[in-house]
Amino acid sequence: MGRQSGFILEKINMTTIKLTINERTGKGKHLLALLKELAKSDKDILIENENEPNSETLKAMKEAEAGLVTMVDSVDELFNSI
Repeated sequence: MGRQSGFILEKINMTTIKLTINERTGKGKHLLALLKELAKSDKDILIENENEPNSETLKAMKEAEAGLVTMVDSVDELFNSI
């Protein structure tokens, strides 16, 4: 089975459509490219990739990459730090 991506397309005050697009097929690649181009030129169209982390997770990832983490030596120490 090919790789698939879940996307939610939303036209403000209109409708929401969930599509599953196989990115490994020619038609899937072309359709996805078309939808992304439409979203670039029309700010009323929103494409959200369900496979991408949400904003809270992205923030936590950036904090971890920046070294803003709590280092502990044991589970007990972890719970005591909370």
